[in-house]
Amino acid sequence: MDDLDFRAIGLKIRERRKHQGLTQEYVANQLDVNPSHVSNIECGHAKPSLTTLVRIANILQCSADYFLEGEYSFQRESVAETLDRQIMGKLKYFDAEKKQRVLKMIELL
Repeated sequence: MDDLDFRAIGLKIRERRKHQGLTQEYVANQLDVNPSHVSNIECGHAKPSLTTLVRIANILQCSADYFLEGEYSFQRESVAETLDRQIMGKLKYFDAEKKQRVLKMIELL
């Protein structure tokens, strides 16, 4: 796995902080760190620990995933794929007769 893009994560933190109308000093006080540390995180010069990232998310009233979502390499399942999987999961418990009726209903749609 490649390193996380801490610059992009920091930019999202800065964007969210500004959207909330908070200063770096306020966030630093809540974290009990120096404001320059918050600045370094936002610029990507410092790598926050998972604990710090979760604390920042709590301060900024969002999930830690908000900062990390661009870091995932897997493809998220689409709504249609999720529905397909749910439908197939239900159908596997039907007997052949019920499956045939469902097929006829689908064909009528």
